[in-house]
Amino acid sequence: MRLALTLCWILLSLAPSARAGDVPVGWKEKEASTDELHAGLPKPAFDAIARWTGFCAAQKYRMDLDAQGRVLVLTPVKRGRTSETLRIVGQAETWFDGLLPPVPRANPAPAAAPSAAEKVPEKQPSPNPIPEDPEGPPPGTPSAGSGTGPAKPATPPSAWGSGAGVPDSQTAVLVILHDEKDYNALLDHLEGSVAYLKDWVAGARKQTGLTLEEPLVGAFVENASGQEEWNGDHEVLNRVVQLLALRRFGQQPNWIVQGIAWESEMALFDAVYCFPYRDGFVFATEHTSWPSDLRIAFKDRAAKPLRIGELADWQRGTWDPEAAPVAWGFVRHLAEAQKSKERALSTLLEDLRRIRDAKDRQPTGANTWKRIEGWTMPAEDQEKALLTAFGKDVFKKATVTMRGLRDISGSKSGESKSPSKGKAKSTSNG
Repeated sequence: MRLALTLCWILLSLAPSARAGDVPVGWKEKEASTDELHAGLPKPAFDAIARWTGFCAAQKYRMDLDAQGRVLVLTPVKRGRTSETLRIVGQAETWFDGLLPPVPRANPAPAAAPSAAEKVPEKQPSPNPIPEDPEGPPPGTPSAGSGTGPAKPATPPSAWGSGAGVPDSQTAVLVILHDEKDYNALLDHLEGSVAYLKDWVAGARKQTGLTLEEPLVGAFVENASGQEEWNGDHEVLNRVVQLLALRRFGQQPNWIVQGIAWESEMALFDAVYCFPYRDGFVFATEHTSWPSDLRIAFKDRAAKPLRIGELADWQRGTWDPEAAPVAWGFVRHLAEAQKSKERALSTLLEDLRRIRDAKDRQPTGANTWKRIEGWTMPAEDQEKALLTAFGKDVFKKATVTMRGLRDISGSKSGESKSPSKGKAKSTSNG
């Protein structure tokens, strides 16, 4: 009841137009609402609900939490398929934890749930630079408050650095939008509630999807016009895996985040349907052709192994048809290699997080700093981290792996195990 009272007070004081009780909330197969939330709701889930209640009330969306409270899914009230979507979210979490378990960290646990007597901090502007593309803002960005939930104070620099907070402490949000109109409404909400996103929104309107680190949210349009060769179940899986990676390890090099998300599609659905920033026709066979494509590309490269530049040079916000399958193939190799090197992949991502934290800083005073706009991790730093985690011959071994990749089993004519249940769409989402 304390959570419900606190949420009601926040909504009435910060967003009078979003009346308490407007938004249904599902958790552990039980229905509630923002007027009276479930007993025992985790504080991170409460914070996410508070942040997004205004948007959901205005757009007639509902909220549903996974059983662990790690992911909050927002969908149109009339959409349906909630249980199926949550099933895929659960699959994503189980798969992700198996591949990338947390590594030991000497940092405090998340705070306890708020009481009704807690005060709401005043909104503070963010000093951080604007993100370069819709796939993720710069790391370490404090929240400016959403206007529908408790505004968060600017966070001083901490040991976590490259993330928006303590790893694994937030509830990620996945927004499954009905159409482009709702997508623009989401961008309007972000533009009006998170100060540092104002300039970024203009570029985001050219896409039909996004993945942000702060606020920790991913979104895609389910009924975009003129799209083909698209699969909604793959989109849910891919986006959730990206959000879980951000939640645990902060912002990472573009190739490894995409490679991990694609490996989840390959591992669970035997196909790839998400091709961010790609425009143009997609052949049905492309969803399962990457193993054979890599066998051909690396057939004569025994003496010329993979180089880090083939991956690290791939810039965020772009589509690289040569780097994309290599990114997946390399992650597939690392996943197999870590069977003899326990938690090596998690150790790699944690090392990359620490590198970003140390180098992605611009002094603003004697004891202050801010993140560098558009900062990209140098290829040599990525290579050093890879060699440390997986050994000096990791690139040679990865080349051997890609020369011997087997074709995807269990798929026919480029069809996924999880066929799209809606209108065919393109893969040009951001």
